[in-house]
Amino acid sequence: MASNHYPFWTHDTVAAAVLAGVGTASFQSRLDAWAGKLNVPAVTAMVHGWPMLMIFIGLVLLVIHPMAEMRATRTTMTSESTGKLNELR
Repeated sequence: MASNHYPFWTHDTVAAAVLAGVGTASFQSRLDAWAGKLNVPAVTAMVHGWPMLMIFIGLVLLVIHPMAEMRATRTTMTSESTGKLNELR
C-alpha cells in the first residue's frame, strides 16, 4: 500500500531536476551576457563559478542535516533517560 502512496515520485524528481537545469542554464546565459558587458575579470570568474559553489553548498547541507538530526535525537534520548532516573529517585 505504501508504494501506491506516491506513484509518480521518481518522475516528479526527474522533472524537477530537468526544470532546475533549464532554469540554471537560462540564468547562466544572462549572467554571462551581463559579465561580458562589464568586462571585469573578478565578476566574470564569479559568474562562471557560482553553479559549482551552489553544488558544494548543497552537498554540505546534505551531510550536515543527518548529523544535526542524530544529535537532536541523542539529546532527546539523554534528557528522557535523565527524567526517568529522576522519577525513580
